[in-house]
Amino acid sequence: MAELIELSLEEHGDFKLDPNAAVEVAKRSHIMSLRVVEVSRAGCEMPVFLSKSSDTGDWLISAITSYEVEKNLMVYDDKWQGIYQPSAMSTYPFFLMAHPTEEKKYTIGIDPENSAFSKDKGEALFEDGKAGMMLSRITATLQEDMRNDLHTFQFCKHISELGLIKEMDVAVTYADGRVNTLKGLNTIDEEKLAGLSEEQFKELREKNYLPPLYSFLTSLYQMNRLIRLHNDHSSGEKITQVQLAVPKDESAAA
Repeated sequence: MAELIELSLEEHGDFKLDPNAAVEVAKRSHIMSLRVVEVSRAGCEMPVFLSKSSDTGDWLISAITSYEVEKNLMVYDDKWQGIYQPSAMSTYPFFLMAHPTEEKKYTIGIDPENSAFSKDKGEALFEDGKAGMMLSRITATLQEDMRNDLHTFQFCKHISELGLIKEMDVAVTYADGRVNTLKGLNTIDEEKLAGLSEEQFKELREKNYLPPLYSFLTSLYQMNRLIRLHNDHSSGEKITQVQLAVPKDESAAA
């Protein structure tokens, strides 16, 4: 990501935003970041998994939109075809950043060189010397996202401590016999979830963690939808099946 600078009326008062900018980026994203509050809605249309950040080691939540990199089966005809659109799309290309002068405060950051911005075409960021309706909506969403990021971290930490996260490989078989295996994905261990103590289960219910936990599991059925979308809209080899499997312990086999 390019270095962000603080959005301001003085510097960017004449900026306009391409209304299709988020879709242009999304159509090259086979994985889309989610927050835990989005899992139930996103999981009705896309398979949702957990993975570990290579930078921090924290658990992340993502929706899979294609079995092939740099493709998104939820975008075709240059439009997002799903009913639910991830929050990260609704705020692009705006991000929260540390305030440059005020400690412990955040502000909106942008990359002014991003092609999503223009001075000629699109929706104005500012109107009559203040944030327009679109920018006001995005600002409110970013603030809510910050709270949801904390909620997501707490959720992932809690279920990890309970041992509810299970690694899975996704084996994608094509009509020509080729198999592409997606690794680094994790889902909820249904057996361990069912085996929790009454007290542990009660705590999950009180924290309202049960709906997203079950949504992780039911979202896996959307893998069949991705097969159909791939076969209907991709010019590549057709997919014949997708299988989930616990990764083999290669060290044990050796």
